Amino acid sequence: MRLKDKFDELRKKDEGALIAYITLGDPTPEESFALAQSLIDSGSVDVLELGVPFSDPIADGPVIQAAVDRALKSGMNTDLAFALSGRLKKKVPVVYLTYYNIVLQHGVEQFARDCKEAGVSGLIIADLPFEESGEVRNACAANDVDYINIVTPNTPPDRMRMILEGASGFIYLVSSMGVTGARKSLSQSLGETVGRTVKCSNGTPVAVGFGISGPGQVNEVIGMGADGAIVGSAIVDMVAKGQGVDEVLAFVDTLKKGTKTKQSLTVHTPLEKA
Repeated sequence: MRLKDKFDELRKKDEGALIAYITLGDPTPEESFALAQSLIDSGSVDVLELGVPFSDPIADGPVIQAAVDRALKSGMNTDLAFALSGRLKKKVPVVYLTYYNIVLQHGVEQFARDCKEAGVSGLIIADLPFEESGEVRNACAANDVDYINIVTPNTPPDRMRMILEGASGFIYLVSSMGVTGARKSLSQSLGETVGRTVKCSNGTPVAVGFGISGPGQVNEVIGMGADGAIVGSAIVDMVAKGQGVDEVLAFVDTLKKGTKTKQSLTVHTPLEKA
């Protein structure tokens, strides 16, 4: 399923998307595959984001760094990631999150082709600046894979317009400065950032990630006007603590409930003052 189709479906229901992240290979490749399939089958996850491990995940906090370390020690690699992804019975879009060195070493064109073959709908590269992403974006476009752009609270309006001009799939809006990791509260200025991003998005869905750890925060970002909420560290932490699939699915179900009361809040975001 294409990301556009899923977000269109949810918009018709006035519902936000829950995007759940796990690290492929954590704690082992087969256990991560089983969890991924269970999340897809649960009916609570609208998009599944799979982390392809890289040894220097600079955008990630301690929880996901530890997950990446466990995955690499368990034998996870890029070829195995594609093999596992290709085996998934996909009822929702699946996207990859990784780092540029993984794509470069695999071969940019080959990585995009393998995404298509494995049924991966979108690609997020955490450390690739937009100005240097042309080759990857073109390869993704040629293989019908959405290249998902990242913007942050300190992205200036003109640069945001440039980044989002040809956006597809969804826009990954980082909720706050820093690295991934569950936070007790969201930034007080996030509503303004969401509104500014939506205004620049040309209709491409906006999903907020980094720090979202519970259904209340999911509901909060959806109420701000975001089209989706991305939850990763809170789920990965459950895996690290040895909690079973049933416990993870029960938690994810509570997160999904936070997307079902989408509100239309007025957010004043004059771009000229941003």
